[in-house]
Amino acid sequence: MRLLVVGVGSMGWNHARVCSELGLLAAVCDSDEAQVKSVSEKFNVPHYTNISTALNKIRPDGVIISTPTNTHHSLAAKALESGTNVLIEKPIASEVCQGEDLISLAKERQLILSVGHIERHNPVIRRAKSHLESGEWGELITLNARRVSPFTGRINDVGAILDTGIHDIDNSIYLMDSKPVSVFATGGSFNQIDFEDHANVVINFENGKSAVIEVNWITPMKVRTQSLTCEKTFVELDYIKQQLFIQKSSISDTNSPRLYPPPIEFLSTKINLNNEEPLRLEIEDFVDSVKENRSPLVGGEDAVLALKVGMAAIESMDSGEVVYIE
Repeated sequence: MRLLVVGVGSMGWNHARVCSELGLLAAVCDSDEAQVKSVSEKFNVPHYTNISTALNKIRPDGVIISTPTNTHHSLAAKALESGTNVLIEKPIASEVCQGEDLISLAKERQLILSVGHIERHNPVIRRAKSHLESGEWGELITLNARRVSPFTGRINDVGAILDTGIHDIDNSIYLMDSKPVSVFATGGSFNQIDFEDHANVVINFENGKSAVIEVNWITPMKVRTQSLTCEKTFVELDYIKQQLFIQKSSISDTNSPRLYPPPIEFLSTKINLNNEEPLRLEIEDFVDSVKENRSPLVGGEDAVLALKVGMAAIESMDSGEVVYIE
């Protein structure tokens, strides 16, 4: 496998690093000549400032696109039209119709289209999905997510919902395993930037359950957590520490039925997972999906659905009304 990384800013640099560590990095490409030259020297690979030139020269097996969202569609379309498999950073595109166009292109050419919803690859999500599918935790009733941090200024073409909140939108749909039907959101721009820097999003699902997501660029510390209220358990996931806190309770046996409140026994379990880098797992999944000609963990359809919900949240925040998902 030979991979071309297009866009070598903050996230793209890490894509290049992981590809280099895996022995897969063939070249890097970025319109910023000074930046791309620096990265190419770091990882000892060729560099280009034009994706068409890079595709023609390198003929890679896959392209990783890590550029601003408003360039995703045009760059991914060029790669797909050249017959190259694509891993594109989230969100898949600026508009739903653009994401749907990329899905059509990939299907027509029988290519892999994977989308970088990196938190789907976090070991805590993989473990939670396994427990939910086995029925060990019982039915998932509600889901609450918190993804907050200071504003870095790194992103300037989307707001907090589509930049960071979309991770929890995607994971909420994945874990709930039900179609989202409506969204209500509140929020705004506290720091007077061009996009929202804080929001609270409520997603209602076809199965009657809901998810609540808090996202902002205001909180002075970085928090990445998710809690699941299930039929048999309450579970807290920590994305950063890769830990699960599982809590169960039961009413103790007693000879006196008049005790109030009844004695309850609590059982808490903390599970520390192996510290695996989600980005590495994401790229390995892309590579394996190409080699095995199988669907990636996060495909174009998943990414478009997450984008639909994110766009609906922004519309709801602006209108103050519930927005229904088509």
